Amino acid sequence: MKIAMIGWEYPPFKVGGLGTHCYGLTNGLAEKGVVIDFYMPKTKQKVKSNHKRIQIIEVGETQVFPYDRPEEKELGGQFFESVYRYNNLLVQRVKGNYDLIHGHDWLTMKAGVQLKEKLGIPLVLTIHSTEYNRSGWLNPNQWFIDIEQEGMKNADQLIAVSELTKKVMIEKYGISSNKVQVIHNAVYPLGAGKKQKIVLFLGRLTIQKGPEFFLKTAKRVLELEKNVKFVVAGCGEMLPRLIDQSVEIGIANKVIFTGKLTEEEVKHIYKIASIYVMPSVSEPFGITALEAISAGTPTIVSKASGVSETFQNCFKVDYWDIDETANKIIALLRYPPLRQTMVENGTHEIKLFTWDRVAERTLAQYHSVVQRYSL
Repeated sequence: MKIAMIGWEYPPFKVGGLGTHCYGLTNGLAEKGVVIDFYMPKTKQKVKSNHKRIQIIEVGETQVFPYDRPEEKELGGQFFESVYRYNNLLVQRVKGNYDLIHGHDWLTMKAGVQLKEKLGIPLVLTIHSTEYNRSGWLNPNQWFIDIEQEGMKNADQLIAVSELTKKVMIEKYGISSNKVQVIHNAVYPLGAGKKQKIVLFLGRLTIQKGPEFFLKTAKRVLELEKNVKFVVAGCGEMLPRLIDQSVEIGIANKVIFTGKLTEEEVKHIYKIASIYVMPSVSEPFGITALEAISAGTPTIVSKASGVSETFQNCFKVDYWDIDETANKIIALLRYPPLRQTMVENGTHEIKLFTWDRVAERTLAQYHSVVQRYSL
């Protein structure tokens, strides 16, 4: 089987879980004999595949760079023109004998729909996030929603990264339940390092990810546990506001803002952190939680996340409940047997979350949709 996969992130050129997913999925599929041409925006550095069945094809020149949802100040004419240009370039460049097209999220949906008609082959879309999730359910942009709805309705098969995401697709976009298959994400295990008294937040600094709740929780913890550092790893439009918040609530000397980290730095911070907290307001899945657990780091996740529905050996809290989150952090800091139990059980459970499993389930969807399309 040969597929055209269209996206906009592929390591080392990535900003979040989408790039991680595309890397894990393509390599898992390639190991199963699938040949993949992966189309993405042209970057400043050449992106190469390490697998003989995966070819990276850069499409350019365009001003579009990887992000899920740009800052509001960037939502001008140039941005929209860039999105249309990238999609138009994809329609022109994607040629050849493929069995199907596989797209990821909104940025390539228009191209996916047009390529389906141009090439006469089925379209599969993986929905990693929706505009409702990315906006934290606050003032979602109708332009994104319209693109997502058009793509979902024209696709032959939809894959959602969680039941939570599937529910949004059904209730907000009017998609039939029968058209959506849930395939949860996976992780390449990182392995543990020497732990320090660090409580970690890692992600884009946006409303969706809930970093302000992390700082409020830190304030509660530090009232009872003085000898602990809180690390906010990542960048985003909320960074200046978060720095001001840490000063206003009197914990600036206990909070480290790292800014953008390299891949190696991300792996290192996972390994040395004692606790990982993912307080997302709306998280379709949350690969970072799996990465932290694979590094032997006890993890606390928001109940408003896809990972909370499928992973058992982590603490689950309401993102807004800073008292309960603080209680969980303090318990993990004070009681080594609790920490050890979570680490051991989490390390055992994480072995089930493999990219081989994701690839196997995705390949089953490929075969099903190709068979249906040929009838």
